[in-house]
Amino acid sequence: MSKNIIIQSINIRDKIEQLVADHQSAKTAFNKESVGEVNVFLTITGFEGDMVADKKHHGGNDKAICCYSSDRFPHWKNELNLDLGFAAFGENLTLTGENSLEENIFVGDRYQLGEAIVEVSEPRGPCYIIGIRYNYKPFAKLCQDTGFTGFYLRTIKEGLVKKSDGLIHLSSHPKKISIAHINQIRYHDSKNKIELQKLVDLEELTLEWREKLEVLLRISKVKAT
Repeated sequence: MSKNIIIQSINIRDKIEQLVADHQSAKTAFNKESVGEVNVFLTITGFEGDMVADKKHHGGNDKAICCYSSDRFPHWKNELNLDLGFAAFGENLTLTGENSLEENIFVGDRYQLGEAIVEVSEPRGPCYIIGIRYNYKPFAKLCQDTGFTGFYLRTIKEGLVKKSDGLIHLSSHPKKISIAHINQIRYHDSKNKIELQKLVDLEELTLEWREKLEVLLRISKVKAT
């Protein structure tokens, strides 16, 4: 069975703006726009022309590309009455199909993306900006609770990319640990020492996530004694 993924849109934002909600405001490049079918160059740290406002928590090789599946949009329409389109979650790649869902995306899996090669690196940790964008503070927490977070790709090889290239599956990581499973352990089963240890030992998972999970692992061990 093919694990290739269809790309509906490549999205970037070349400027930073102030987003304002009733509860908060922030400078961000969240409101990305589709580039259509033109070629975009993927660098080690992301698409050329795509701005990052908060470089402490976003950007860099491990978060070169943010991905979200439009197959999740009906859920948010039903739950929050939101009519969502490309880049609705600030993602660089709006994807579609079962292969793009968190339960079918595995850390360490590699894909050909045009001339580039990318690797699944971590779940997207939904931040407060989503709540500002839609003027609904609990939105980020809802993403965590559902596990409908999206995910990140790191760049392994730079190159030109266009929408029609799609994500062509190249290789599977032998441990087959999905984005959905990682979200489940972190947000709903954080005392599971066996699974936490597996995630801490998963070298392809970003250091940032492994360190957070290692803290949970230490806490669970202390409480068990």
